[in-house]
Amino acid sequence: MTALTSQELTDMRAIADDFFPDLCTIQVPTASVDSTGSPIETFASTYTSVACRVDPAGAGDEAVMNLALEGQSAWWLNIPYSQAIDETYQVIHDSRTYQIKSVWDTQSYRTIRRALMVRVG
Repeated sequence: MTALTSQELTDMRAIADDFFPDLCTIQVPTASVDSTGSPIETFASTYTSVACRVDPAGAGDEAVMNLALEGQSAWWLNIPYSQAIDETYQVIHDSRTYQIKSVWDTQSYRTIRRALMVRVG
């Protein structure tokens, strides 16, 4: 089997970019303290207008909400391979906020990045 050249991989990534029909905002956590000195985490919209595709991924995690165990739907986020993302980030897509659970970017022919996420709030 012959390995891809750098140019072939670049061309494949350019083609993959045509399959992102939506835009999303990727938020990066920022640490600060409140008036009592307690740490708080907020998110800054660091990456805006990121080309993406969001697909259902089936059942996700369970979480305690309102003192009851509730299921959370899971979603796949597909973004360009060059886009920064990790498990500490949040994504806003179609006015909904999602928490990143894991990032999958080690597949053969690394043309896209995929992140498994669950909706928050």
